[in-house]
Amino acid sequence: MYKNNNHRPPGSPQPRERESQKAQLESIPHGENKDVKRKIAYKTGGDEWKEKARFAPGKETRGGLPDQVQAALDNSTDLRRYGLKASGSGTKVAISGIVDTLSESEMAAELAAGLPGVQEVVNNITISTDGSITDAGVTMEVQEELEADPQVDLSHIGAEGFGGTVILTGNTDDPAEIEAARQAAARARGVTKVVSQVKRAGPSPVDMSLEEIFHSQVRNDQED
Repeated sequence: MYKNNNHRPPGSPQPRERESQKAQLESIPHGENKDVKRKIAYKTGGDEWKEKARFAPGKETRGGLPDQVQAALDNSTDLRRYGLKASGSGTKVAISGIVDTLSESEMAAELAAGLPGVQEVVNNITISTDGSITDAGVTMEVQEELEADPQVDLSHIGAEGFGGTVILTGNTDDPAEIEAARQAAARARGVTKVVSQVKRAGPSPVDMSLEEIFHSQVRNDQED
């Protein structure tokens, strides 16, 4: 009986062995030997193979769109701490979980919608905070976000919060400023919806008070 007398000590490969294995890794052509390549990379102690394997086309195809969306959420620097979950079937994906701001909820939905094959995203994310925030507190935080945004001029656009909904009012000829104000308001804690009543034309009197605008918007939402 043949007996292999070559003794291999237990434990991690020695530096010379690592160099030899790396040389083997580089010499293996791309194609059918991808699994072998990952195993050798693992032995060398490198971590790069983990991310490459996670996003390998073959793995994504087998897992389907929910797994692709889940991987994107898990690897997002801004979103992974929330542990959001993706589910769905076909070309439709749903995202659930809890985040701190409306901006983060929108970010998750946009991230999923940008992946190839995703045709519909159902955003079931809940927006929460560490404690209760009053309308005055929400308004103050929105004003701070607007003031911090260089694209927004507070002499053009103002805001006030009612029950989580923020109403933007004012006048500006710049549509980019309106969008910047909307995004800034969405970054404030306690905001669940942003409604823009900013006028695109020249200065004109406001027909309704902020509270009337809010109640009008609520009625429209209920009718929808």
